[in-house]
Amino acid sequence: MEYEEYLEQGETLASEGLIEEALSRFEQALEAAPENPEVIEAVGRALLNLDRLEEAEASFLDALELDPEWVAPRMGLAMVALRRDEPFKIVHHLERAIEADPGHPDAYVELGRYYGFMGEPALAKATFERWTKRLPEDADMLINAGLTLFDAADYAESLEFFEKAIEVASDEGQRSGAQTFRANALDMLGRYAEAVAAYQRVIAETPDWWEAHANLGICHARNGHPERAEAAFRRGLTDCPGSPEIRDELAAHLLAQRRNLPEALTLSEEAVALGRDEIRHLITLGEARLALEDEAGAAEAYEAVLALDPENPEAHLELGILHEHGGEPERAEEHFVESLKSDPANPRALYSYASLYYTADDLEAAEEILERAVAADARYSPALSALASIMARRGEYDEALDFIERAVEAGESDAEHFRSALEFAPLHADPRFRTLLSRMARPGSNGQG
Repeated sequence: MEYEEYLEQGETLASEGLIEEALSRFEQALEAAPENPEVIEAVGRALLNLDRLEEAEASFLDALELDPEWVAPRMGLAMVALRRDEPFKIVHHLERAIEADPGHPDAYVELGRYYGFMGEPALAKATFERWTKRLPEDADMLINAGLTLFDAADYAESLEFFEKAIEVASDEGQRSGAQTFRANALDMLGRYAEAVAAYQRVIAETPDWWEAHANLGICHARNGHPERAEAAFRRGLTDCPGSPEIRDELAAHLLAQRRNLPEALTLSEEAVALGRDEIRHLITLGEARLALEDEAGAAEAYEAVLALDPENPEAHLELGILHEHGGEPERAEEHFVESLKSDPANPRALYSYASLYYTADDLEAAEEILERAVAADARYSPALSALASIMARRGEYDEALDFIERAVEAGESDAEHFRSALEFAPLHADPRFRTLLSRMARPGSNGQG
């Protein structure tokens, strides 16, 4: 068999997600044509997708040596550098890719996105404009620029790109997408009425564009209109009856409102059935089952997340909490550690991890972890309240009162906890303690969320 046939078979297998099988075909092609840069690059691409970074890098370098002006291996080296988080190499290889082929849009997209991710919106904008000044009617590039700047919280600049994209959009999908993203930017700029009108315009023109329905509901909820949000999601379900995303958004909204929990569960189950490999649907399913006190079912949903994404910090955190509740501190600790590896500054994960040490009476370790939680979010009330408990258990009552005050200012409202916890008993007659209790408006919630 000629190498072209192996190569074609490999590309087909790769497009179907069968990367190991694709690599085998590419390697057969390589045996037939060991000096062909196209084959060597294909091998590198498969190795990259299998996270075999050193081997992938070697393949891309070999391909580049055979064809120094070819952009594909240069892009491959940039992707290796991205996986390794090597900033200098990322920028170097992407810039060299642009030099090799100034008409290759992916290099501009990846470089612009990288600058946005690094918190350099000005550099991101300049990168995208290097392309759009040459091709001002490239709606896809304008949308990419807008999305990158939106993710970097530069909403005013992102709005300009989306408006330009609307002007030059050549098909309905581009136009609907750009209009929806423009509405998102308006919402984040505090222009609520304009955002709502923009979403409704998209829905009137393209009723089956589920993103507009979903984002309209999110916009209403963000601006304090839960009834309007629910109505928007339900209209979206009517206009887009096959959409798992609308089901997921409505389920999440009902869970946030603590309303119609059985319906939220049904919706989340339908969303998973329609989009099984979507992690966010499985996360919502886990939340719905937890809300209905089905801890075993919730654990099953979070395990399904880890089957798709073994490092998912949210799933690890929730499984850790479930194992802690189930009296399995060792397994809980494993999941908390894994969660913090991916998201080391998550105050809820740090608080949950600290609770294991608090329960084991290792107050020093618990305090250290809780201080990390407060450093990550100075207004995370559960951590502040837990630090108050540690201070009180040590008899350091002035420090305990300071932490309680900070917790109350951050929204702590579980007055009953402070009344009943034994470590605070010596403070019951303290005027400052009694004043702080009176400021806790809603008993029964400590704000952990």
